[in-house]
Amino acid sequence: MEPEKRKALVIGASGHIGNAIARALLSAGWEVSACGRRKTPPLNLRDVPLTYLAGDVDAPGQLDRWFAGHELVVDNAAPYPIDVVFPGLEPKHDPFAYAEARTARIIEAVRRQDATLIYVGSFTSVVKPRTEGQRFREKLIRWTLPYFEVKELIELRLLDACRRGMRAVLLNPTYCLGPWDLHDRRMCTIPLLLSGEIPGHISQMLNVIDVRDLATATIRALEAETYGRPLMIAAHNIYTQDFYSLICDLGGVPPPRIASSTTMAMTGSYLVEVAYGMFGRQTPIMSAGMMMATAYDYLPQESALKELGVDPRPLADTITDAIQWYRRIGYC
Repeated sequence: MEPEKRKALVIGASGHIGNAIARALLSAGWEVSACGRRKTPPLNLRDVPLTYLAGDVDAPGQLDRWFAGHELVVDNAAPYPIDVVFPGLEPKHDPFAYAEARTARIIEAVRRQDATLIYVGSFTSVVKPRTEGQRFREKLIRWTLPYFEVKELIELRLLDACRRGMRAVLLNPTYCLGPWDLHDRRMCTIPLLLSGEIPGHISQMLNVIDVRDLATATIRALEAETYGRPLMIAAHNIYTQDFYSLICDLGGVPPPRIASSTTMAMTGSYLVEVAYGMFGRQTPIMSAGMMMATAYDYLPQESALKELGVDPRPLADTITDAIQWYRRIGYC
């Protein structure tokens, strides 16, 4: 008689990272349930042998109903506020109050189930500016985009819960690439580049990682019970110009030739979004993506990948697979 499979629940399995983690858990022998607001599974889940549970994470009692019977919960749907703040306008909802309340509900539901939590955060909560230029740019970004402070708030609450006995793996990945991405197309660099919608490049160091390598690292961290400390998950450092050139070369299109300073590109994208917003229209490229990419022009060399025994795959392979995915879903 085969032993009963361990059961995992993935909140946000339609997200890029959550999707990869769900697939990695299945490969590791887990029985996986995925939950989301859509009534039917999205495109990137339709070929995945898991159970899909539709529902609203904010509905009373929903977390307890979802978590029941699962010894592992993956939260890849934590608040992700990427709408910029326009001058003179208050946001419709307080992103900090919502993040605080949702995190408290997650912690309490995990405790009631005596489950282990995997939380997907962001490298922005562990990297700090080192120069005056970086500090100035970070202040501008934080003034217009609540994303950074919301991620820090959530992580602080989870770390406090870990100190009080909760078992949690905390992931802080850099820029993830690879298949299965269903982000808003305006946030997807590869299809924007291949369609000629990004006019230029900046002199900026990025760090990118294959989403499948991140998922492998997640399983390793879970198996090693690496609880209660943020894990910086980083792989390839590459300058934006070289990154764009590699994407365009693999995609068979010419790379953008215009060069711009980081601050100018960030400010310009924000002003364009403000202008579009004044007329009630969507900006063609969301400035939040530019802000997150340009917040820091360096990243620490330390990465938990080595500690967890994960060798990152070649960046060209990752980009090739991502291009194939985006073309399959009609993004480019």
